[in-house]
Amino acid sequence: MLARLKQAGQAEEGMSIVDHLTELRQRIIIVIAALVVGVLIGFYFASSIVDYLLLIPEKLVYLYPGEAFFVHLKLALVGGLGLAGPVILYQLISFILPALRQNERTILFVGLPFVLLLFLAGVVFAYKLILPLAFSFFMGFGTDSLEPLISINSYISFVLGLIIPFGLVFQLPLVVVLLTSIGILTPQILVRYRKFMVLIIFIVSTVLTPPDIISQVLMALPMIFLYELSILLSRSSFWRRKKRKE
Repeated sequence: MLARLKQAGQAEEGMSIVDHLTELRQRIIIVIAALVVGVLIGFYFASSIVDYLLLIPEKLVYLYPGEAFFVHLKLALVGGLGLAGPVILYQLISFILPALRQNERTILFVGLPFVLLLFLAGVVFAYKLILPLAFSFFMGFGTDSLEPLISINSYISFVLGLIIPFGLVFQLPLVVVLLTSIGILTPQILVRYRKFMVLIIFIVSTVLTPPDIISQVLMALPMIFLYELSILLSRSSFWRRKKRKE
């Protein structure tokens, strides 16, 4: 894929504005087509996705006639976006590649695989570790006179609202390395504002996660770990950049 992108970037240099607009139209059509196909596939497998995401023994219910349909549609949109993601990335990068300098292209090609891997790592981490812990904690409040009645919409919203932000949060080390490599950040700045960033992390985790303290703490702790990891990576990137200048 990266080799094809490089070839596309070389072929598109020197195009006129009309050519670029025509190309943009074609790429938008391809993206829309990929999204439509992805959503259709996602809708077909929506029931299987619900079964896979079900981490509690209780049966889910729907509270109004259209709830199950709209949940399937929500999963189809999320799944369709995921399936069409490679096509969208390819079309986007192919379009902007001719405008990038060589060092910017290098950063893009090196960083893109890490973006995808870190996002998947965050999603898997949340699904395999955080979600079971969160459900175990919350379901423990049930009693003989207090039985859970969980709707499919609230359940899927809770799951997606936890695993997707984790995928985004796991991009932190990559963002820090990128900002350090272009001189915007230094490891000294990261260390100096560590306490302030811990506060920001808890605020962000409060906004991104479902409204309960346990989910917020479970999200904040990995973010703090990622921030400490970012400091180490920033130091490495900083010294490499300094040596290149010398």
